[in-house]
Amino acid sequence: MAIPCSVLMCHAPIVIPDVAGHRARQCAETTRAMRDIASRICAHGPDVVVLVSPHSPRHATRWGICTQSPLSGNFGKFGADHIGVNVPGAPPAAARLVTTAREMRLTTREIAGDDLDHGALVPLYFLRQAGWDGPTLLVALPQTGTKTEERMGQAIARAADEAGERWVILASGDMSHRLNPNAPAGYHPLAKEFDRTFRTRIDSGDLRGACAIETELREIAAEDVIDSTAVAAGAVGYRSEGHRTYSYEGPFGVGYLEAVLHEEVPPHSGAHDYSEHRPWPMMLGIAREAILARITHNAYRPPVLPKPWNNPQGVFITLRRADGVLRGCIGHVDPLFAGLAEEVADCAAAAATQDTRFARVSPNELPNISIEVSLLSRPEPVADMSQLDPKRYGLVVSSGRARGVLLPNVPEVNTVEDQLRIAASKGQLPPGRPWIIERFEVAKAVEVPGQLMTVRGGRA
Repeated sequence: MAIPCSVLMCHAPIVIPDVAGHRARQCAETTRAMRDIASRICAHGPDVVVLVSPHSPRHATRWGICTQSPLSGNFGKFGADHIGVNVPGAPPAAARLVTTAREMRLTTREIAGDDLDHGALVPLYFLRQAGWDGPTLLVALPQTGTKTEERMGQAIARAADEAGERWVILASGDMSHRLNPNAPAGYHPLAKEFDRTFRTRIDSGDLRGACAIETELREIAAEDVIDSTAVAAGAVGYRSEGHRTYSYEGPFGVGYLEAVLHEEVPPHSGAHDYSEHRPWPMMLGIAREAILARITHNAYRPPVLPKPWNNPQGVFITLRRADGVLRGCIGHVDPLFAGLAEEVADCAAAAATQDTRFARVSPNELPNISIEVSLLSRPEPVADMSQLDPKRYGLVVSSGRARGVLLPNVPEVNTVEDQLRIAASKGQLPPGRPWIIERFEVAKAVEVPGQLMTVRGGRA
């Protein structure tokens, strides 16, 4: 399993909120999908991420391979020079790929990595947001027409196999650039046909068919997605196990498609996984997808989390506005579902639509709302108040059928007395009756739009 996963991500700078400004809501679905796929890549814990960019300078016949470290660049050309990317390069992997490519009769050349093009910058921006800071190998395509994309994919797979490493391949590409009269390459009525055909074949897992669209339609569409996709597909022998389309949009005249092309097994707890090896990025992605589906009145079935993390467990989902103000919080101390993924999805959808203290979250709000996933340990009885600590332990206070729950480390709760009072008030416990007090610990992941994910908490 040298290539456990290959994906397609777009490279339009406008899908980055700091670049888009007031237009961000027009491509919010693409932005969300980019975040979700980047988190999924990180959850695989790859040894190397191979990024194939169609905008790195192209030679007529030679493949570009970057041997430098680090890879860096910023979005100054797009009015946002305050944001950029800096990730480690992968010189050993590059050297191995050069050798393997030569053995497979592919000619290569060295390319720079200190002024990245947007074909590389945009996917890497989302990868860095998701926490990626591992070896990254940049590959530049030759001019269209060499028909060597599949062979380069095979060379990448062979190089990873010979190194005994797991490499994820990220194909960067945009679809038609001529979808409407305001499109950058002008308008053509058949451009939508290219997007429809490519997307349909990706949706069905027909990677070979997606990469075999006729030349005339490709030229009409002014696309730059097929060559990079063919490399990613060739690396996995055009297999499409676990394929999934995340999003398609074309609000500015260019088609953006985000998809997992092949995923032999779900993400595992590898070297780059988050706290205690849990698949936090997947859980955050499930929460956001479940909210989006509920507020847009669509059905949603969450993907299964990798073992052993899909066991039943108590979950709370907390939503906050950009200024940190609470926007919703609902959870289950006792799990209601057989799998953790379903628990996260249900609590997230409920937090956005069923917390009676707030109005429903709207689709326009969602891109600017942060999501917290809190996993709860099984509550244990408390025999003495000295066993409580409002910063470490959450509380369950019950009397008869009435029960109040309070998560730990709430900013305004500093004493055990405050914690007990608030929990009892939330549960509307009747006065004058004995309480049963239980404590639990929490492990929490926080996804904040425009920032890196953070993980906090204990052994929940």
